[in-house]
Amino acid sequence: MKIFVRNNDINKAYRLLHKKLHEEGFFKGIREKAAYKTKSEKRREAKRAGRARWLKKRQQLEQKFIREERNQFRKKKPKPKPNTNRKK
Repeated sequence: MKIFVRNNDINKAYRLLHKKLHEEGFFKGIREKAAYKTKSEKRREAKRAGRARWLKKRQQLEQKFIREERNQFRKKKPKPKPNTNRKK
């Protein structure tokens, strides 16, 4: 990974580096390795993360169905009729 410093602006380069490391999950990995976790703790965290994913997916599906339901009642534009009097 490379970060270029432009106009001697080290603060901006540091923010970019921090953002890229955060997106890659670097800090999360360090936090996980900082202390020992028992199997039960890992299992609890995995269960909690799975539930959060499930709730998020459920909420997205509900919003999708609401949008589709709203779209059913919108007036549809009539399709233009093909011009049959067109000369060939």
